[in-house]
Amino acid sequence: MKPNQLQAFAAVAAQLSIRGAARALGISQPAVTKIVRELEREVGAPLVERSVRGVRLTTYGQAFAPRARQLLEDMRRARDEIAQIRDGVRGRVALAVSTSFALTLLPPAFKEFHACLPSVDVHFSEAVLPAMLTQLLDGRLDFAVAHIVPGTLGPEFDSTELFQVQLVIGVRRRHPLRHARSLLELHGAEWALPGDGEAARDAIAPLFAPMGLSPPLRVVQGQSVTVALALVGHMDLVGMFVEPLESLAFRQHGVVRVALDEALPALRVCVIRRRGHALTPAAQQFVECIQRCAQR
Repeated sequence: MKPNQLQAFAAVAAQLSIRGAARALGISQPAVTKIVRELEREVGAPLVERSVRGVRLTTYGQAFAPRARQLLEDMRRARDEIAQIRDGVRGRVALAVSTSFALTLLPPAFKEFHACLPSVDVHFSEAVLPAMLTQLLDGRLDFAVAHIVPGTLGPEFDSTELFQVQLVIGVRRRHPLRHARSLLELHGAEWALPGDGEAARDAIAPLFAPMGLSPPLRVVQGQSVTVALALVGHMDLVGMFVEPLESLAFRQHGVVRVALDEALPALRVCVIRRRGHALTPAAQQFVECIQRCAQR
């Protein structure tokens, strides 16, 4: 497989349009079609179906799309790594961080990194764990910094613990359950939790299991902690957050902490990377800056 074949297919998969892919790549539509057909012959399966309605990915194409993106990102990182070894100051680092980390340790860590490597392009994104893991697997991220429930990270990832944070429950000031003392009292309420689908509910199951409870059935899910804070501050939802957000963001969103009698589990704040995936020198230096700030 050639880089131009992967690029053409990735563009078609992103745009779901030959015309859009051609525009994004700066080549003609017939050229995009020819390159994708070459790739289909290479892999021995149809990747794209064309009709009067446009373009859609076949089952094979849907399976191959994240692999194509991963291969392209790995090639880009290989070029970056050579350039960084050769020149010492160039390249790109992409990372995702949790909201609380973005508001606390990220600024001093980035300040230290930027002072050492000011010419390295850094791409930040703020995300919750399920989205981070997807982006790590398909190569869009070098690493992520997130809160992990112990024992829930899959075997395809490596993690390095920085420190631990306590979980807290937040509700709006006039929530009917504002003065609840037990998680059991809150369990039947409607919750705002990070994630998407059954996988997200499975991920939070260990938080309720020590109290003999299953995950809440009524859940509003999302990929943004900021959105969760805003919703909890204006509706009768129950939110689960990490303790740093209590002092950083609760007041401005009208959220208060519920003083429970039982202690909630602590989460590990970790640097996460794809197993077997070596970091570029610049990404490794950024991780070391984060570790030093965490120790301080």
